[in-house]
Amino acid sequence: MKKTFAVLTALVLMQFGFASAQEVEFAENTDGVYYPIQLSLYPTVQMVPYDGDFAGLRLNIIGVNRDVSGVDIGLINQTDDTFRGVGIGVVNLCPGDTHGMSVGFINHVNGDLYGFQGIPLLSWWNAVNVVHGHCAGAQGGLFNNANSLSGMQGGLVNIAYDAKGVMLGLYNYTENFYGLQIGLVNIAYEDMTGMQVGLYNGVRNADGFQFGLINQCQNLDGLQIGLINIAAQKETMPTTVFVNWKF
Repeated sequence: MKKTFAVLTALVLMQFGFASAQEVEFAENTDGVYYPIQLSLYPTVQMVPYDGDFAGLRLNIIGVNRDVSGVDIGLINQTDDTFRGVGIGVVNLCPGDTHGMSVGFINHVNGDLYGFQGIPLLSWWNAVNVVHGHCAGAQGGLFNNANSLSGMQGGLVNIAYDAKGVMLGLYNYTENFYGLQIGLVNIAYEDMTGMQVGLYNGVRNADGFQFGLINQCQNLDGLQIGLINIAAQKETMPTTVFVNWKF
């Protein structure tokens, strides 16, 4: 059953990748050249030059192209500008933007991600995912990092400096957060609107609900339930046991 599911999922991912290849818009100086297949041993030993655009099926040991759209399979897959489709490899690198899925142990995007990073068929505990721009979608792995997030992070360590959505992990850190954090340690350094559930929940300005062993904030507009609850700027009873509130 698991093998059948894995095969069906792989077919769906490949179909998505090939569909992306049909919609690609090349850079002007490529004259819209379309290459149905790319074979690469190394950036200087490959069918399509490393500074050219490519759409279709790319099979790599180490492969590099400028714009890539389609299905990308290899050990190290690199797209220097924009990637659209499904990338499956040990390492997936994109200095530009990624639209689609990066399935690998190391997934790194310098620009924005619209899609997914991780290894969905194994678990969410085996990949390192980094987006230096905005992540609109999901990251699943040992370590997930995005400058800003609209979606979900699931893993051991999740970091998104400006986040809207769900963060599920052992350690979740953000500066401004809107949504749900679930973990052993949840930290929103500045503002949190929503809910934190964990052993330790910390935020400067809490607008919502904290549930945990220790709940801490400076300014509270909501409810805290835990063994120790701290709302430092609250005028009366800033520290309580079991429950604390201010509306």
